[in-house]
Order: sequence, then C-alpha cells, then structure tokens
Amino acid sequence: MISGVGTDIESVSRLKRIWEHKPTLLKRLFFSSELNYAGTKDKTWETLTGIWCAKESVLKSLSNRINVRLSEVEIYKKNPRHFEVIVHNPQVKERQFNYLLSISHSKEYATAVCVLEIR
Repeated sequence: MISGVGTDIESVSRLKRIWEHKPTLLKRLFFSSELNYAGTKDKTWETLTGIWCAKESVLKSLSNRINVRLSEVEIYKKNPRHFEVIVHNPQVKERQFNYLLSISHSKEYATAVCVLEIR
C-alpha cells in the first residue's frame, strides 16, 4: 500500500557553492559512501545533487509518519540498475517500508521522486 510520496529539485550550482563555502556542513549531511560514490562519477556535482534530492524526497515521503533527519537517510547503489535507501533511525524498522526511488539530473538541475510503500 502506498503511504507517501516525496519529490525534490535542486540547482547543481547551489550545492557546489555550499560545498565551496561550507564543506563541513555537507560532510555532516552526506554519508562517506555517498560522497565517495559521487566522486567516482564524471559528473560529480550532478550525481551528488541527485543524491541530495533523493534524500530530501525520502524525508518528504516519510513526513506524514515519522520525523527523520536528512543526516539519517543514506542513498547507495546496491546494484547497477537502481539506488537503495537506508534510514538510520530507530523508529524505522528494517523491512517496514519499501522505497521506490527515481533520480534524474542535467547539467543545471537534479530531481528525485520517492514513493513510499508499507510492506
């Protein structure tokens, strides 16, 4: 059963400016796995902004059920076909939710949508 939907869009240049002026802020909001993954891509900033949007969309999809912080949401690539979500919050029990995630980006913007299903 679908329980929530979240979406986000962000400017790639905005995230890059935050990194240039406040790198410790982003290091607190991203997991090292997310930063490392984006660093392996040719379009590092587009990828990182897409991950940011994915994290925000997960938060929004959960917002009517649980209060989760951005720093508790981890986006990772388990297999080449799609991203996975881990929510590091004791209120979110493993296997409680299924996150259907779509991420897209261009040179200027990234966007993501998360559909939350209750298992």
